[in-house]
Amino acid sequence: MSNERWKLPNFFVVGAQKCGTTSLFEQLRKHSQVFIPEIKEPEFFATPPPPGQRGKILQWRACRTVEEYRHVYRDAGKFAAVGDLSPGYLWDPRAPGSIRETCPEAKIVIMLRDPVMRAHSAYLMNYGRGRDTSPNFGEALRRDAVRDKSHYCGSYFYVEYGLYAEPVARYFDVFGRDRVLVLLFDELAADPQALFTRLAYHIGIDPQEFHSLELSEVHNAYRMPRFMKAFRIAGALGLRTKLIPRSMRNRLHDTFLFERQRKPPLDEKSRQYLQEIYEPDVSRLENILGRSLPELRRSWTAEAALPNGV
Repeated sequence: MSNERWKLPNFFVVGAQKCGTTSLFEQLRKHSQVFIPEIKEPEFFATPPPPGQRGKILQWRACRTVEEYRHVYRDAGKFAAVGDLSPGYLWDPRAPGSIRETCPEAKIVIMLRDPVMRAHSAYLMNYGRGRDTSPNFGEALRRDAVRDKSHYCGSYFYVEYGLYAEPVARYFDVFGRDRVLVLLFDELAADPQALFTRLAYHIGIDPQEFHSLELSEVHNAYRMPRFMKAFRIAGALGLRTKLIPRSMRNRLHDTFLFERQRKPPLDEKSRQYLQEIYEPDVSRLENILGRSLPELRRSWTAEAALPNGV
């Protein structure tokens, strides 16, 4: 099948996890010039698990063959911008080359957030969904430190997914700086209109359409299951899946399964532990981007006053 009939993505939001990519997904799919598939994270270009772990592939990879990937974009032909939003692509060292080989003209978008708060948010998401049973964040960090990190299903990568410098440099090397747009979670929170305008120009769509949208709406807000025990049993049995249509999942989450709660604070010991790890990496990233990034250190002296969004 030719690309003329089956238009493949020409822009990729490659991460980072828990940095606002859900908000990008929800707003971009409202734009008349943008095609975003119902599957938010196809993860087609992510490296598969090793042979002994292939049974876990459905946990994270929605498209496993070229035919499945093309089928996801079967209705994309008339759209100017066609997107793949898969946060797993940021840390996979093979993903940039694979994307470039298949979609050589693609633009890349990277969303970054204070890595300390990103790690805490990832733990709260995993705990709330029954994936991580650690009773607190510090224990979760200790347990994850000894998990198998040889593939993407072996660990939650709480620390590793906040090390941005090397992945960003890798995308710069493969695509060139002019094709890679780095955005910040704090920019989305402070001035979403300005952020979406920059994004629109980067991927080649009309920024005016975003002016009529409520861009400050919070997506993927912190929630906990109403019935935690039943939810954990369902997860253990594999009854939760990305294959359920997104609109149905959203209704179930909002009206029955989950309820919004106040996000638990980050404990000081975990904060200090992560800050010591992240300081050299943030400094390296500042050198790569050629600018200071106080937004990535926002929580390092006091609890961050960020929206309860992701």
